[in-house]
Parts: sequence; C-alpha cells; structure tokens
Amino acid sequence: MKREEVLVRRLAAEIEAELDSLDALAKEIARAPQTDDSYSRRARGSILHDFYNGIERIFVRIARELNGGVPQAAQWHRELVNNMTLAIADVRPPIIDHSLAATLQEYLRFRHVFRNVYGTVLEAARMHSLEEQLPATLVAFREQMAAFLRWMLADGTE
Repeated sequence: MKREEVLVRRLAAEIEAELDSLDALAKEIARAPQTDDSYSRRARGSILHDFYNGIERIFVRIARELNGGVPQAAQWHRELVNNMTLAIADVRPPIIDHSLAATLQEYLRFRHVFRNVYGTVLEAARMHSLEEQLPATLVAFREQMAAFLRWMLADGTE
C-alpha cells in the first residue's frame, strides 16, 4: 500500500471517529433536561460547544492534509468554515455546501460566546434554536462528509 493511500485511509478513519463522537453528542443533548436554569444552560451549552468543536476538528484535519494548512488570519475559525465550501482545483471538491456553512457559522458564534461570557448570561432562546437544529445539522453534515469520504477513498477521482 502506498504512503498516500495510508494517509487517506488514516484521515478517513479520523473523520469517522469524530462523526461517531458527534452522534454521541446528539444523543446526549436529546436527553438533556430542557429547563432554563443556569446549571442546565451551562451543561447544554457545553454540549453545543463540543458539537461545533468536533466539526471544526474535522475541518482542521482536512485543511492540514489537503489545503496546505489552517488559515492564519485573526478570523481563522470563520475562514476555515468558508474554505470548506470551496472546490480546490486538482486537490479536492467542496466539503460542505453554503447552506450548511451558514448554519455552522451560527454554532461557531455560539461557541465564541460560550467561551467568553459567564454561563449565567447564555441566552436560552438562542440555545433552544441551536439545539432544535442540531439533529438536522448533523444529518446534513454526515451526508456531505460521506460524499467527501467517497470521493477521497476513490483516489480523488469523480
């Protein structure tokens, strides 16, 4: 087996493992108490935070292996999501579509807030919206990642 094929298979295995972790988070948030007390908001906020982090870890792995690295700008997190919508000639197809990217930007914004404010100020309505969207977001993400993995494992030929 060629070194390049080993690297592709490793990347695919890493992505699949991360997708399994995202599935576990979706199950966890579905069982979470839907109370709006501070403790519950903090716990659910942590799950939303982890959900986006898992997606971003996948994007970082792809960026390092196929894009030549992670963006270096101050707003690199936002740029990373946008880069995943790009087809890079002779390198890779788009990883996600623009609609999913817009949804993921909402999770990114929440993650930024979660990391930078006290848990007592987390907005319940904003969290409810993200929680409600999470299953559909994960389904779309899984479908688009599956298409990317099929492309990648087929030696990048379409």
